[in-house]
Amino acid sequence: MHGQSSEAEQHPVFEPLPEPVEVDSAEYKQAWARLLAKVYEVDPFVCPHCGSEMKVIAVIQDTEEIRKILAHLVKVGRAPPGFDPAELN
Repeated sequence: MHGQSSEAEQHPVFEPLPEPVEVDSAEYKQAWARLLAKVYEVDPFVCPHCGSEMKVIAVIQDTEEIRKILAHLVKVGRAPPGFDPAELN
């Protein structure tokens, strides 16, 4: 019947991988980029201004460093879209 789906389609079964799979950092970065491209419909490794290839040069996880970077971006008028500067306090 149109508009109705089976129980399996409504609640798909996800099975875990049998064993953990080792991937090197290049494969990991490529997978990350593909997922971002699917979700946000942009390629994170292509410059939106000139179209040239970009590379990850750092991954910053320290909360205080992230706050400093965001505060600077707010100060110079380049805060991320939708970012509320009040969240820095």
